[in-house]
Amino acid sequence: MKILFIRHGQTKLNAEGRWLGSTDAPLSETGKDFLINKKSIIDKYKPVQKLYCSPLKRCLETAQIYFDDHEENKEIVNDLRERCFGDFEGKNHDELKDNPYYKEFFRTNWKSNVPNGETSDSFFKRTEEAYIYIIEDMKKNNMDYTAVVSHGGVIMSIFSKFDKQKLGFYEYLLQNGCGYYTEIDEKNNINIIEKF
Repeated sequence: MKILFIRHGQTKLNAEGRWLGSTDAPLSETGKDFLINKKSIIDKYKPVQKLYCSPLKRCLETAQIYFDDHEENKEIVNDLRERCFGDFEGKNHDELKDNPYYKEFFRTNWKSNVPNGETSDSFFKRTEEAYIYIIEDMKKNNMDYTAVVSHGGVIMSIFSKFDKQKLGFYEYLLQNGCGYYTEIDEKNNINIIEKF
């Protein structure tokens, strides 16, 4: 089986280096323009049999641009939403760099809790379950090629658990609007074929 994993396009807060998390921000005009210009590259990876998408606006808008021809076979998967970053949301690195919780959050590859945010255990369990749900749905419906539009943190979480290469957590971070073309083996492990 193959899955195309795509991170949503850029928002105004992304451009400012701010944490979005559960903040439901739309794409910026710059973000939309980037996706429109990159669409011909995405088209080379189509058609897919089904599209799984986070419920947040930035992902729905990305899916609408990249997969405008797949509207009838799109499924919103709530567990593909980004982690709630609690007190970090809306702030940038400079505003947080002296915060001990922020330092610990990075040192532990997101495995420490964020004040007033989703717990690490909940986030990593939820994203793993979302990935397994997609794999099981593909098997049940005899699909061999689908796409996922989600968030940087969600993709990093899934890949840090299932990628065969076992890269460092932050090495899986994609630029906005970019993605991975992958193959999934019989044990649900991910093999990155191409990064785009």
